[in-house]
Amino acid sequence: MFGFFPLILSAFLLGLGFYLLLQVLARKEPANLLRGSMGWPLFGETLGFLKPHRSNSMGSFLQEHCSRYGRVFKSHLFGSPIIVSCDHELNMVVLQNEEKLFQVSYPKAMHGILGKFSLLIVSGDVHKKLRNIGVSFITSSKSNPEFLDCVEKMTISMMNSWKNCKEIGFYKEVKKFTLNLMVKHLLSIEAEEPLAFKILEDFLTYMKGFVSLPVYLPGTPYASAVKARARLSATVMEIIKERRKEKLGPVKGDFLDAILSKENLSDEKTVSIVLDMLLAGYETTATLMALIVYFLSLYPNVLEHLKQEHNAIRKNKENGEPLNWEDYQKMEFTCNVIYESMRCGNVVKFVHRVALQDVKFKGYFIPSGWKILPVLTAVHFDPSLHENPMEFNPWRWTDKATSKKVMPFGGGPRLCPGADLAKVEIAFFLHHLVLNYRWKTMADDFPLAYPYVEFRRGLLLEIEPVQAKAGKIET
Repeated sequence: MFGFFPLILSAFLLGLGFYLLLQVLARKEPANLLRGSMGWPLFGETLGFLKPHRSNSMGSFLQEHCSRYGRVFKSHLFGSPIIVSCDHELNMVVLQNEEKLFQVSYPKAMHGILGKFSLLIVSGDVHKKLRNIGVSFITSSKSNPEFLDCVEKMTISMMNSWKNCKEIGFYKEVKKFTLNLMVKHLLSIEAEEPLAFKILEDFLTYMKGFVSLPVYLPGTPYASAVKARARLSATVMEIIKERRKEKLGPVKGDFLDAILSKENLSDEKTVSIVLDMLLAGYETTATLMALIVYFLSLYPNVLEHLKQEHNAIRKNKENGEPLNWEDYQKMEFTCNVIYESMRCGNVVKFVHRVALQDVKFKGYFIPSGWKILPVLTAVHFDPSLHENPMEFNPWRWTDKATSKKVMPFGGGPRLCPGADLAKVEIAFFLHHLVLNYRWKTMADDFPLAYPYVEFRRGLLLEIEPVQAKAGKIET
């Protein structure tokens, strides 16, 4: 029996080689296509593109390709021929012409993780309706005193839990903070409930496979993420069923109640938008908070200026008096720190689109049906747009023109709907952090892009309480 194995293996390899040769020969490219490299048959250049690198850099793949081919080039990524754009003007054209010249087009493998009604995937009227639901709730929440009070109480509770600690894994801590805040705000689940812990565990698994290689084999990050997404869907569906049984009882007034009482959505769409809101409010916000704390540890002058702003706000309040919307509106430098951390840290590296027709712009040609990858990271470090682009400098945002040179929250009709909510949460958190603690980071604990952002040690902080200035609010 074993004598046949070499023969079978040889036949398989010969067949695979013939198939890959046909794939190469079948590639038909327009004569005026951009320069670039298509890499290996089948795999293209995906492995090189996804190679981990510091998130506050472009990474060697983009640096080498831009140097060799220019800021817009062809490649083969995620199973498809693709145009990679590191050009700010072209990226703006792509994002602002949604459903006209371009359309969202994430790899099929991501659909299994995101679900078919995810805001990242759907387009047209479905996307518009689901997005408007999220935007409406966020707009009414961001300045709501009850929400602001919830953010501050959760912040103080977390700060109090660190008082006897010499070290904390900050990234893990803020992930708990943001998820507990979101499950409370969206689903009225308290942080102490076992269900909150279950959701957190599933989201951690979910995110590890979010942008991994799409190999559905037992134990792979991708397969684990698909299963975690299914568990999260089942959890939310069970909550929906319970709400319908209790519809004659007291209204909780959360996001889910708003959907069930006002919107005529299928259960599948309801589950999907709840998970989208949880994902956006949990992962990206926690990552940004970790990046801010990382950069503040490297730039003491920025930290000192931030402290001055928050000390000024605290001096105008009674001891223990909670923050309010008017206080947030005074946190101008804080918002600049948030923006600069997004520019330098790059929570979102790129987005996926496809050309709906042949597009010519600035001498670039994107054929109809070709994927295009607007790379936001490259624009953030473009020396033609930013003076000393590798420097963390929140003061650059005092120039209003800076906001037109970056795209940290995306752009066009898919501009991040939760950006304003995240800024409020982060600003309140920073208020209490900078007034109550000092911290140090480890030299080798820097942010890495996988392309999702991760810290080598989980952003391990040496912390030390300072004399309390923000007061204590009874919870």
